[in-house]
Amino acid sequence: MTTYRHRALLDHSRSEVASWYARPGAVVRLSPPWSTRVISGPSDGLEVGSRTELRMGPQWADGLLPGALPVRPGARWLAEHTDFRPGESFTDVMVRGPLRSWKHRHDFLDAGTDGAEVADTVDYELPSALRGRFLRGEDRLEAELDRVFAYRTDQTRADLDFAASLRRVPGAPSGPLKIAVAGSSGLVGTQLTALLRGAGHQVFRLERRTGYSGELGAGRIAWDPTQHRLDPAKLIGIDAVINLAGEPIFGAFTAKHRRALLESRLNATETIVEAMREAADRGGPGALINASASGYYGHDAGEVDEDSAPGEDFLAGLCFEWEKAALRAEEFGTRVVTVRTGLVLSAAGGLLAAQLPLYFGGAGGPLGGGNQWQPWISVDDMAQIYALAAISPRLSGPVNAAAPNPVRQRDFARSLGEVVHRPSRLPTPRQAPRLLLGRQATEELALSSAAMVPRVLTDAGYVFRFPELDGALRHTLGRTVA
Repeated sequence: MTTYRHRALLDHSRSEVASWYARPGAVVRLSPPWSTRVISGPSDGLEVGSRTELRMGPQWADGLLPGALPVRPGARWLAEHTDFRPGESFTDVMVRGPLRSWKHRHDFLDAGTDGAEVADTVDYELPSALRGRFLRGEDRLEAELDRVFAYRTDQTRADLDFAASLRRVPGAPSGPLKIAVAGSSGLVGTQLTALLRGAGHQVFRLERRTGYSGELGAGRIAWDPTQHRLDPAKLIGIDAVINLAGEPIFGAFTAKHRRALLESRLNATETIVEAMREAADRGGPGALINASASGYYGHDAGEVDEDSAPGEDFLAGLCFEWEKAALRAEEFGTRVVTVRTGLVLSAAGGLLAAQLPLYFGGAGGPLGGGNQWQPWISVDDMAQIYALAAISPRLSGPVNAAAPNPVRQRDFARSLGEVVHRPSRLPTPRQAPRLLLGRQATEELALSSAAMVPRVLTDAGYVFRFPELDGALRHTLGRTVA
């Protein structure tokens, strides 16, 4: 049996920290994007008998920490809570997973007058086969645990700080809100939902059910945007709707794909707006926060802020119509925010995850000359911006959701190579993405350029958690610990 210990000091009271851990969403926010995905749970919060199922990611086999633990990608981990003392501690054990045994105790202690200490103690055993085949197996695993707990500490501190900042937003409601989210299972939606719940708000997921709009159970609302079906009664009492729904954009811009991209976004937005219209006089939502994208400005935009004109290509037209559909909610007095999203960075998916295999294989580098601007943003800032937009009554209209320091694509490649300790000088010619995406999607996706200026967020006093690319990459890839 080996024991691992980690201690973290936080500038929040013990009761605040313990309450955050006990809320729905904490386990998602604490799961490192390079290593773990939450499949289900916790089934009953921190109560004894509550279970959470996790899936190990491909990081166990890639170059982030070679040999940390030779577990096949996709291996499942089932944890069960065996002890819970509210405000003081809880313990979970591995019921099924890749180790011989695992017991994790979390203690919450007072630290000074207003602070808290989170003390984690892990007792574990490697399988006998691993102990015999892999030298220094415990050292390698503990190096990985250092990375995991550094990430968990950063997430806990940042989420508690952000929740406190939301309570100081001018004009914001004093109590928790009820927020409906469409597209909650996606990369951003998963983190947003967890962040809102961790801040004490109640989240209702809009879940697609073809031809059906009946009951789904607590916290879930059925809808069918393809048939424009969403029961307006389900929105009564909801404070805000966040709409992230839409067909994934990656792929060749065939006529079929272009139609699916446009129709999925318009159908979802129009369905939500019409249901909100019917519920408006009966206590329906007062705000609609609708996704949009950097593509609004066209594929060769240069420096742009929220007042800049739309572009003239396909994605610009799509975003224009998407926002136009959302803005119809203003006709019945609803506050509307359209969030023009940059390139969201997360090791769990999206642009960054798609590029990692190339970089680990030593084939990463500038794309098409690398001169195009990349309006990047961390997934954590992305979730925070949506949460702020839902809660702040002073935000309305278009919002550029991109970090204040855009980079050229060649600089993005160089930074990523440095963070993962891989070469990043091998240029990728324009012809390479064209073989996969075709000419139009290559120009409008892979080689698009926009230096988005987040003027509205800056004027509103939003402080980016990751204003610099290096910090965002190191956090999501677990490279803050040497």
